Amino acid sequence: MIRRSILIASTAVVLVVAGCSGGDDGATPTPTPTSTASPSPSPTAAPTYSALPLATAAEFFTVSAAMSYTGDATAGPVTLGAAGTDGFSNRVRLALQSTATTAATTETVVREASEESRFTGADLLTVPAAGVTEYVYRESTAPTTAGAFTQLELYNNTIRNPATPDTAPAGFLTTFTRSSYAAWWRGDSTAGAKRITYGTFGYPTVSTDLPTTGTATYTTNVAGRAVISPAAGASSVDKLTGTVTVSVNYATGLVTVTMDLSRVTAGGNVAYGTFTGTGAIPVGSTQFTGSFGPGSTVGGTFQGVAYGSQAAELGISFALSGTVAAGDSRAVGVVLAKKN
Repeated sequence: MIRRSILIASTAVVLVVAGCSGGDDGATPTPTPTSTASPSPSPTAAPTYSALPLATAAEFFTVSAAMSYTGDATAGPVTLGAAGTDGFSNRVRLALQSTATTAATTETVVREASEESRFTGADLLTVPAAGVTEYVYRESTAPTTAGAFTQLELYNNTIRNPATPDTAPAGFLTTFTRSSYAAWWRGDSTAGAKRITYGTFGYPTVSTDLPTTGTATYTTNVAGRAVISPAAGASSVDKLTGTVTVSVNYATGLVTVTMDLSRVTAGGNVAYGTFTGTGAIPVGSTQFTGSFGPGSTVGGTFQGVAYGSQAAELGISFALSGTVAAGDSRAVGVVLAKKN
């Protein structure tokens, strides 16, 4: 709660006594009028925000996107489920550690609704280090069902780079300090159901700290996965890369997102599609929703939230559904954006 202090001014009443010459000794003195000026409130202190990397273990809610598919992608067409987005909530949440080493026994936890995975240092597939974009946990030995796995990928700005000083700790990636993202991919068995969830998390902007004037553009980072099920032959499950532009008109609440995405394949990047969407920030909110409209390769939705002071960063989740050049497809992902 922000407390506002009010300064109350008191005024002294001065009595003026008339002189003896020519005056009425019984005259009633006239008091000086009391000031009616309104007291001035103390200025409101600006909110303060925590920053990444983590100093201690912490739990986060997310803005998320999720999709599912069933089948063995290497064996042929898979059955695609729905793809969609969720606003900032505890539906997908993370319990993260401030360190990540192969010797760690403390657990990193990801949960979506009632489904949960827990990882320790023994599950680290990719350790956080300089030059690593995502550090990765993977568990595939328990349960012992053939083809069962769970994998958590975390953007490498949550763990402190030990080469940085105590007076100025920094992550291995330093562009974003108020927001980050996670990706959770898991499967029940070789031919069973698979689920992919992406989410952004961090330190949300206080509603009273959101700008109300001007237009801002943002520098971005995009991550995601696309599943393509062709009419015949093997399906593909590929990471996404590309370029994204984001602008926000804070006077009107209009959010514009344009994405040019490619699939990352063994043979190189392959164009996936271009997507142009618009959304809106409701009055009094720091969240927004939108959709990809005409001119986009396929349709879809996005949701986002502002992070840090004056919406210094944004986290956006997106979901795409429809037919691309290679077949029927679903894709989900996230965009981190930093104000220019």
